[in-house]
Amino acid sequence: MPSIDRGDEVAPSVDNMMQNKPETKRIIVAGILFAAIYSVGVFELGREIGQVESSDFFHRQLRSLRSLKDCGGHAKKLFGHVHMAKTAGTSINGIAANKFERVCGHKGYSYDAFHDNDKAANIVAKGGTPTPEGRSRVWWTEMDDIGYEDCDWVSNEVNYNWWIQKFGDNKFHQIPFEMHVPCRDPIDHLMSQCNYAENSGKFVKQDLACDAATDEEYFESVRACFVYLGQRYNHDLEKHFDVKCYDFKNQFGGYLDYLSENLEDRRYETEEYVRRETNDPRDKESECIWKRPDLLEKTRKYLIEHVDYYGFCDKCLGTEDEIGNKEAAVVA
Repeated sequence: MPSIDRGDEVAPSVDNMMQNKPETKRIIVAGILFAAIYSVGVFELGREIGQVESSDFFHRQLRSLRSLKDCGGHAKKLFGHVHMAKTAGTSINGIAANKFERVCGHKGYSYDAFHDNDKAANIVAKGGTPTPEGRSRVWWTEMDDIGYEDCDWVSNEVNYNWWIQKFGDNKFHQIPFEMHVPCRDPIDHLMSQCNYAENSGKFVKQDLACDAATDEEYFESVRACFVYLGQRYNHDLEKHFDVKCYDFKNQFGGYLDYLSENLEDRRYETEEYVRRETNDPRDKESECIWKRPDLLEKTRKYLIEHVDYYGFCDKCLGTEDEIGNKEAAVVA
């Protein structure tokens, strides 16, 4: 078979290809343009990254990330729960952490509430009584270290100024903030405080001086029962927050329903929340005030007029600012 001599063949030039195939020309031109644009983009990106310390590039990226917050399951506002002593705050915090995402509380966080509740259940199974210790009590210093950027509901038992400094006037990333205050019947709440005792000895069980010779002596015994009343709530909170109340007796009904409407459900919820005990049972029969109608009226009036917390609850309950008050909602 004769050999084929290809020595005289000339490879087609680019011009010839482009003349013969117009579509090839368009492809090559597009490729050149893309390469040029890509090179300029890489150069500009590299220059901005190199100047990150002296430009607003980094902050622009943060703003871009923050704009994603409405794409997830976050609530439209941040909720703050003022944990008033002896209003079942430990239980409502624990139940909320087991039911909803992004609960951040002194008495429990969502992210480890399931496991913490299992540990409490094991204590009960062995005949013990679980108390708010370990992950059932997260100190506020640790809460501050964690931060509140991924929280939808924050609960804490601290001085009221803490709330103002952290979240007052929507200063926390400009997120709207709604404050929730539990309200309990003043006399019943007072006597629960009288029954409270701490191992430290700071608070001891006591009764009221129902047989006191003077009103001042009697009211001194009333004030002696207070457990951080003036420290945790003050009317100054109303100057910096949208403050709402809920009835202590309705917190496991109407209040939890309200949270359910605003917070995201957890993927896994415990079958039953295990209560953490913080008080010995009360002996109501031994509390002298219930046998003295005159003292009941006098004490209630004193508490409402002289304690900001009770004054707030007296004006809030029964209004549209009471969470879970269906009657007020219908009227409004």
